[in-house]
Amino acid sequence: MSAAAGLDFAAIKAGKFRRLHGANVFSKLLNPATLHLNARDLGRLVSGVGGSLQILRTWKPDVVFVKGGFVGLPVGLAAKLLGIPYIIHESDVSPGLTNRILGKWALKVATGFPVKSYHDFPPAKMVYVGNPVREELLRAHRLDGLVKFKLEQKLPVVLVTGGSLGAVTVNDVMLDSAHLLLDHCQIIHLTGEADFERVKFELGRMKLEHADRYHIYSFLMGDMAKALAVADVVVARAGANTIAELAALGKPTVLIPNYLMAGHQTENAKQLARVGAARVIDEPSLTPELLAGEVDRILESEEEQRALSTAIRTFAKADANEELARLILEVGASRRHKAGGKDKPDSGRDE
Repeated sequence: MSAAAGLDFAAIKAGKFRRLHGANVFSKLLNPATLHLNARDLGRLVSGVGGSLQILRTWKPDVVFVKGGFVGLPVGLAAKLLGIPYIIHESDVSPGLTNRILGKWALKVATGFPVKSYHDFPPAKMVYVGNPVREELLRAHRLDGLVKFKLEQKLPVVLVTGGSLGAVTVNDVMLDSAHLLLDHCQIIHLTGEADFERVKFELGRMKLEHADRYHIYSFLMGDMAKALAVADVVVARAGANTIAELAALGKPTVLIPNYLMAGHQTENAKQLARVGAARVIDEPSLTPELLAGEVDRILESEEEQRALSTAIRTFAKADANEELARLILEVGASRRHKAGGKDKPDSGRDE
């Protein structure tokens, strides 16, 4: 991806700190299931910081951008040690461990949701830029989806996606609710690659009436824009990027947050639910009847569709790409200006 975009790429080692969410600190640190893995990955983190120091000394950047995730931690720590300003971007309302650590020294914290949604970063550092969305998603037309997926024009379309990896729980409940929906809906179901063959087998065993209206795919890459364009209702997880795409398109949505994701998705979903921007079903409460009922509630009411569409659009930032790029460039230019437009003073780096 980096090479295709004409960007230099360098790999580093990184370690992931595994925690047992809900357990006390002692259990988190000393649990036998995670202790040896955390000890191993601590070594990887130290190695990653060393590798990042070498790379940053070689590249001499004016600014470092960290998106979050455990791979970003050694890069951010290395930038801090070298005195290079860095920016982090937090997509979710509930920050991950990496961004909570790096936020202490970040020059700026770019946020995916409005600043008032966050409580883990100093307000003065935060800048609301939104979550960038691929431009091709905004160009697709409903007709493109009808043709691509061979759909009936007069029947509403329900798009179900558990994210790039899929979601077994969502897949199972969707299969069980199919008989409640197929007499008046068409379904595009993205199962995730790991679960595709199982779902396909189960669907074949069910011998559903109107089974030709149930379209399953493991994952859609180039055609995801068409699937979103044709969807009247979307059933999805509550990842920040998914929400950003749905908001940009104003899609009436049923969110099923992944309750194992350390609260990230739950908190994202709460932000939308508070203002009526999505219908939310907690995963432990998920049943076929409840899911089908929420979908039908939306499909049967144009007023509900308009209300959800209008509310979710308030979470869209059409210029998120430009806002984020502008922030990075401003920080980089400021540092270069302070250095007098010359080579930056030695910060422990090789010149």
